[in-house]
Amino acid sequence: MKRIIGIPSDGPNLTDPISAHFGHCRYFVGVELDENDIKKVFSLENNGHSSCMEPVMNMKQKNVTDMIVGGIGGRPFLGFSQYGIHLFKGIEGSIKQNIELYLEGKLEPLNEPLCGGHSEGHIH
Repeated sequence: MKRIIGIPSDGPNLTDPISAHFGHCRYFVGVELDENDIKKVFSLENNGHSSCMEPVMNMKQKNVTDMIVGGIGGRPFLGFSQYGIHLFKGIEGSIKQNIELYLEGKLEPLNEPLCGGHSEGHIH
């Protein structure tokens, strides 16, 4: 089953770290998973946005099925939920490390917005 995973990051490469917060990232990177084949399919620079829903709509238009995030506010969280895009708690590390943990089923589903405090091994 083909999936496209969206990840807010500090850079456009798979070796770059994921961003601590969805809305403040420098890039949104899309990674296509087909079986266990990993292929980067897009990187969008985040030049700021006029609303919290703009990045959500961008991910929907790119056919993203899941998002791995370090932290995310209430409005985009609800937007992704509304569009059936599943959210997972990322860990501090690279996009590639997070994708590997996702494939191994080791990332926790995110069932509520995650902003503010830190938890063991997780960022923002």
